[in-house]
Amino acid sequence: MGKKQFSYEGIIHTNYRKKTLVKLTAILLPIFGLITLFLFTATYGNGDTGQRRPPAGNGPIEQIIGVPELFAWLTLFIVIIPYLIIIIITYVSLSAYIRNFTFIVSESSIVIHHGVFTKTKATIPYINIQNINIVSGIFDRIFKLYTVKIETAGASRGGASTSAIQVRPEGHIPGVKDPEIIENKINEMMKKHSLIPTALEEKIFKPEEVAFDNFISYILSKMREGGALKTNIKSLREKMNLTVAQLANKVDVPVNTIKYLEEGSYNPSLTLAYKIAQALQCKIEDLFELA
Repeated sequence: MGKKQFSYEGIIHTNYRKKTLVKLTAILLPIFGLITLFLFTATYGNGDTGQRRPPAGNGPIEQIIGVPELFAWLTLFIVIIPYLIIIIITYVSLSAYIRNFTFIVSESSIVIHHGVFTKTKATIPYINIQNINIVSGIFDRIFKLYTVKIETAGASRGGASTSAIQVRPEGHIPGVKDPEIIENKINEMMKKHSLIPTALEEKIFKPEEVAFDNFISYILSKMREGGALKTNIKSLREKMNLTVAQLANKVDVPVNTIKYLEEGSYNPSLTLAYKIAQALQCKIEDLFELA
């Protein structure tokens, strides 16, 4: 990918591996500690009656290895070895995950590559981004790390049916040292993509189009106030004999975006509304009504 095609490229910091291992250890130690305590009690007796299990030499197994040796072997195979196996597998998986994880803030979208065994590429157009959250948990703060979560229209609207089986959203960037840089770059690209097209800009600021300008201002103010917005996109689309997919392709957005717009569960940007109006050969005023 040429330099002119992206403005920022980043990877996960290696401290993300340390943080995850420390967090995992904090979870495993109490569990394996209880298992060790159980093995000790089962081997030496619970001590409630002041009596011990038969001394070494009375049982067939104890005659061979003795009680202390039995406890040591049980601890080794049930506690120590499983713990080490989990830590080693986690370490190897994290190393592969960090090595394969890259993200690019390009001119048109955010592209995230990730995966351990199966590599995945997620492309997030700026027009779909709803919000950017920067999170730093307890273990993150120890290693001065942050997680950037990019919320999209598809993830936050009507996606509950699939979110239950998704571990993380597509816009999940963990192990970041300088999240402000990523946030600023994304906001810069979003601002660039939200610029009003030249044709629309001329329309808004012409004296004879003051009524149109007032209409847009009124719509935007009602959006901020939470006013209900009724959409006519579906009926206009059907009059044009266009499918949802065809309209989405014409305005260069995912199919789900058009579905959310027609359901009234998603308010479009001014740029997107202008593109839809062009595709449906109507005025922006015809797309929406205030309920």
